[in-house]
Amino acid sequence: MTKQAIHIIMYHYVRDLAVSAYPTIKGLDRALFIRQVEYLLKHYRPLRMEELLKAYREEDFSALPENSFLLTFDDGYIDHYEVVWPILRKYGIQGSFFPNGMALGENKLLTVNRIHFILAAAEMRGREAMEELVQDCFRCMERYRSQGAAIPANETLYRELAVANRWDSGEVIFIKRVLQNALPEDIRTEIARELFQKWVGQEEAAFAKGLYLDTSQMKEMKEDGMFFGLHGYDHYWLSKLEPSVMEKDIDRALDFMKDVIEPDSWVMNYPYGDYSETVIEYIKTRGCKLGVSVEARAVNPGEDNRFALPRWDCNDVFPKGENV
Repeated sequence: MTKQAIHIIMYHYVRDLAVSAYPTIKGLDRALFIRQVEYLLKHYRPLRMEELLKAYREEDFSALPENSFLLTFDDGYIDHYEVVWPILRKYGIQGSFFPNGMALGENKLLTVNRIHFILAAAEMRGREAMEELVQDCFRCMERYRSQGAAIPANETLYRELAVANRWDSGEVIFIKRVLQNALPEDIRTEIARELFQKWVGQEEAAFAKGLYLDTSQMKEMKEDGMFFGLHGYDHYWLSKLEPSVMEKDIDRALDFMKDVIEPDSWVMNYPYGDYSETVIEYIKTRGCKLGVSVEARAVNPGEDNRFALPRWDCNDVFPKGENV
């Protein structure tokens, strides 16, 4: 690893978890975020996204500080305005924020967030509740099969999808994958809505209003020096879309974010870290200059694919983890 390795770090929810309505949500506690920021400032040097864009534009990385870090925040949560931004201002650090256009622009709850809170609600109730949630998914899929939908057998899907990773159990991964991309979009969206009503039990528009930033808050943060980039309009696995649908999603996101990004020099943050060469080639034609992925390691500037720069998860950062 070079001395100029860059540690790009990915955050989602950052909140006071103990007093949250959903303390089991997969987020970082506010106090722990502060400790991470203080640790990073002690051992690394902060980097602004504009500095990284300039280095790639000029193909000259000599001015980049040694052992730097850059903080990114996905999905456009109200946490980023109420919790993260004041902390970044206090410590003089820039954050790079990547909201989804539909969530902010239409006040619609994204399916990815339905899933997050369905799982959080089930996990609050214990092991038996998680097993019940899996059975709920099975029953919903059986209903759609009875209506003629071509859905693989429950046992087949579970065997293929319920593969634990370093963060989640097999059951959790199964719920995520079924509702993210394993089923046709209209079916998985309706199942997610049904499960959200059972497990969370709140009206979606009101829930969304309390979950996401609004455009005035986004512009306020931008004026204060925060950086904004694209995270899609909806929260799709972009590589799994037909090219015309993928292009439409990017175009809608660009239109929504036009007041806070540079149209010919913006950064792409792929939802779920999912991309393809087709996706990269299209965003390049629309002015994208950098992209960030979810591969967990440091960036070697000038060596890594500039459209798929790796990022650590916040759980990799001390004192939560030991990789950064």
